[in-house]
Amino acid sequence: MAAIDLITNPRARVALPSAAGAGSSDDTAINTLITACSRAIMRYCRRAFVSDTYDELYNGRGERQLLLRNFPIQSVQSVRYRPVTVLKITNNFANTPQARVEVLPTGLRLTSVTNGVKTVVTAGLTFAGNVTILTLQNAVNGLGNGWSAAGQGYDTWPSADLYCPNGSTTDYTQGNASQGALQCVAGSFAELKLHTYELQGYQTNERQGGLLRAIPYTDPELLHPEDLIWPVGVNNFRIQYTAGYTTVPEDVQEACVQLVAYHFRLGPRETPNVTIPPVIAQYLGAYRCHTITMPGG
Repeated sequence: MAAIDLITNPRARVALPSAAGAGSSDDTAINTLITACSRAIMRYCRRAFVSDTYDELYNGRGERQLLLRNFPIQSVQSVRYRPVTVLKITNNFANTPQARVEVLPTGLRLTSVTNGVKTVVTAGLTFAGNVTILTLQNAVNGLGNGWSAAGQGYDTWPSADLYCPNGSTTDYTQGNASQGALQCVAGSFAELKLHTYELQGYQTNERQGGLLRAIPYTDPELLHPEDLIWPVGVNNFRIQYTAGYTTVPEDVQEACVQLVAYHFRLGPRETPNVTIPPVIAQYLGAYRCHTITMPGG
């Protein structure tokens, strides 16, 4: 069962009395369709349903409420802001016109091109093997070949915090670097950043999936305590939270059951191209998110 599946195999079989038993080829087809139909429903509704944890970046827009991408909100682990440089990396090796740093889910990737030869280094730069910014800094300095790193006073901070998946923390399938590729040839530095300030003055709006600036704490981010807004900025907030349903709503489950049955009866296909008929889409109307485009974007 995939993490995103909205129903179980037994639930799907309620609408498939003629399907062969567990362990058969029908069983494999049903499981494949459950995942495919769950994805189709998520795309149609423009949201996730199954409870998951998220680590995401947000732009402050000068408004009182900051809407999160996933809801309903179950809990908020942290709200941080004001990203600052915690580690600087450079490569000053001779005849190296290209050098870059990337922050991957598991550690750093350093790339250099010297005399036309490309070298990529990840060994010894994992977060698991270098749990603090300081130990990661020392690992970079130990590489030689022109690589060097300088700390900025955040030695004891966790190195793994450098990576932000900007989505589900349990799904790294996107494989993207959250910082990088940042150039760092001689005379320049790749500046790796962390959101290091914890925000106090907010409340959770669980139903609408937002965070409200509703408490007049004197957070350093506020120019005045009465300015209860999310200050304008690009990716200036990092929010870690849990959202979704611990039990998927019954009408959403029923939509998935009917969708699996509908496509199962169409016959086997290697890669199901799932469409949602209107008679099934009616189950999902109350859960569909709509995008509103403002003038000027």
